Amino acid sequence: MSIVIQVVWLALIATIEIVATQWDRLVRGHARKVRNLAFTVINHLVIPVATVTVTHLCQPRIGTHWIAGLPALPGIVLTVVALDFAGYWFHRFSHRNLFLWRFHQIHHLDEDFDATTGARVHTAEEVMHQVVLVVIAVMLGVPSSYFTVFATLSFIMAIFHHCNVAIAWKVERVLRTIVFTPALHVPHHNDDIVNTDSNFGFIFPWWDRMFGTYNTAQRTPQWRIGLDYSHDLSLHRLIVQPFVPKQLKESAIAPVPYATYETAGQAAARPEGKAA
Repeated sequence: MSIVIQVVWLALIATIEIVATQWDRLVRGHARKVRNLAFTVINHLVIPVATVTVTHLCQPRIGTHWIAGLPALPGIVLTVVALDFAGYWFHRFSHRNLFLWRFHQIHHLDEDFDATTGARVHTAEEVMHQVVLVVIAVMLGVPSSYFTVFATLSFIMAIFHHCNVAIAWKVERVLRTIVFTPALHVPHHNDDIVNTDSNFGFIFPWWDRMFGTYNTAQRTPQWRIGLDYSHDLSLHRLIVQPFVPKQLKESAIAPVPYATYETAGQAAARPEGKAA
């Protein structure tokens, strides 16, 4: 049921993006989206198996039933808050540790920003993240049903805060006090390292506020989405790149300075025949 909800949600947000786009598309064609969604398919085949395996290995050794002993509603709320807090630190550490960054950079190499970006996570990173969350969940005595609720909500929010959908400021202003919104998360995908190293939260923005990584910078037409040391890669390269001995930053050809980039809207507005 969880997978059905996730697929329906992704399809719904992708449809809304067509009729309520906020930012001009930076990458044309469907190849990029196919690459991104390929990771979703792979992850949905691998992650459930990894989750069940780790849970089976951990459960007999810990055996606590703390959260399981609470009424359902506070138990689910506590589960979501605790695991999102852990996710914040895993994400933040993924930007600091060179080994974890090998895998996390695959997400950041995307040169556009939409719902499929949220689904683009290297399978090895997703497995490591899942292992951390499952171990914490077992230690806290989180029932499997509560963990499923968190996993489903986490996916829904990842797709939402990566989507290219225009949200009225009156609604945005309220939403961003509770959850991450697209406008609040997009700085994290700017190739300026100052912005990239901010807004690490998955569901709640509270952790970034508490630990000094909250960023309210507004996206401009001059922003380049991606990383400053490499263009996006083919699906095959994205899958194998984390296992290449040399760091991508040491071997990639850096993109041209972002100041020379223009949005699709700017290109359309240019007088015909005039060079960019």
